[in-house]
Amino acid sequence: MNRRFVGLMIVMALFLGGTSVAWGQGQPGTLEITGVPTDVVAGRYDREAGVFFADVRAIAGALIKVKREDVQIVGKTMEWRTDDDYLIFTVDAKLTQDDFELTGDVVEYFGEEKKLKSQGNVVVTTDDATVYADHLDYEEETDQALFTGNVKVVFSDGVLEGERFLMLLEKSELQFFGSFQGEFSDKNSNEN
Repeated sequence: MNRRFVGLMIVMALFLGGTSVAWGQGQPGTLEITGVPTDVVAGRYDREAGVFFADVRAIAGALIKVKREDVQIVGKTMEWRTDDDYLIFTVDAKLTQDDFELTGDVVEYFGEEKKLKSQGNVVVTTDDATVYADHLDYEEETDQALFTGNVKVVFSDGVLEGERFLMLLEKSELQFFGSFQGEFSDKNSNEN
């Protein structure tokens, strides 16, 4: 890892975002690109368009990270439109928070709209379940997560499968749309 390059990227991120790197409603954070040799261009910023782009796919061990309070997103490519706080990560994209982890081919964050989307090989892991799907749409305002396409929800005592599931996170409720199937085990059967 080249500390000088990482330091330059953090300073650039601070410059682009004002007094702090903002991601969402004025929350401070950091942008970090690691594992890039000093002679390799890993990112660029178009001030007129307000777009920062970074790509480290071709650099073994390199990674792009955006951190803010309790959330971190990492990946190999990133585009950040600073005007509307739109952030997209692709190639090995992963979002982690205290209580869950999200991986997918693409992870998008819409800051002004307070939405999160992911597509392609979506996996969300929590303490209670693991959800596999083709697509995820999450809205912070309603605290609802819509999983679509080849959805599989794995609990400690069962599995549910279908094409469309809506998780109402605040209510700890799962709604099923269309056909679905499930298998459950009896937790008490192993107690004898």
